[in-house]
Amino acid sequence: MNILVCFTTAPEVEKLTDEDWVIDKNLQIDTSFLKPTLNSYDESALEIALTLSDASESVKVPLELTALTIAGSGATTILKTLNALRFKRVVRIDSYDDLRFRPMAIASVLTQYVLKQAPQDVLLLGRQTRIGENARTHLLAAEMLGWPCITQAIRIELVDMNHLMVTSQTDDGRLRQRIQTPCVLSIGDAPNTYMRVPTLRDRMHYGKRPIETRSIKDFQLSDETEELIDLEVIHHKRAGIIIEGKSPEEKARKLYEGHLKRSVLMPERLAKI
Repeated sequence: MNILVCFTTAPEVEKLTDEDWVIDKNLQIDTSFLKPTLNSYDESALEIALTLSDASESVKVPLELTALTIAGSGATTILKTLNALRFKRVVRIDSYDDLRFRPMAIASVLTQYVLKQAPQDVLLLGRQTRIGENARTHLLAAEMLGWPCITQAIRIELVDMNHLMVTSQTDDGRLRQRIQTPCVLSIGDAPNTYMRVPTLRDRMHYGKRPIETRSIKDFQLSDETEELIDLEVIHHKRAGIIIEGKSPEEKARKLYEGHLKRSVLMPERLAKI
């Protein structure tokens, strides 16, 4: 069974100061000095794939894992880590274009890769990215491939060469169903799926394997109906009040008299009406 795990890397924009939030004429913010990281959904997808690989021998299902990202050279560190974790292949589709808000273009690249370059049985993706957060890429890829898609998957188990047991989160609880491949699986809030750390020995032995690099120019990008026209910073600051006082008791009295007394007494007054 061939499983392709698609992931994205994103800079830790939370570490940007207010002075760093400078949007240029191309609607870009300079994040070249920030370390690229995985979002939680993609991290879960990669770890779930590794867990399936661990179980493949016991259930006698040969498994081949491929990790793919559409990114610039900043993703190299993470790709080397995936090499050290013994992914069979790691692939970077070299792109310096702004694809943050173009899920259809990304889905079209993934579809062409699967249909024309490296046939797969399962396409595994995180539910959404840290930047863009459209939660559409997996759905669009499934539609283009003509494959069924299971969303909010939190656990995957191998059954045989052509079937998986997939547990997904629903509004009413959890749904466990047997799925025939090929299929697209979108990983949601999967518990306890932190990506493992490779040993130093594996880093030295496997981490130096070559990374397959392809150009985005080799793929035909689907047109988008949406166009990015503006960016603005969302401020999450909240107002606060500092309560002055010579002692904790005095501060507590001021807190009660000035802020809590009305909210405590109001329900009692309403009950008498």
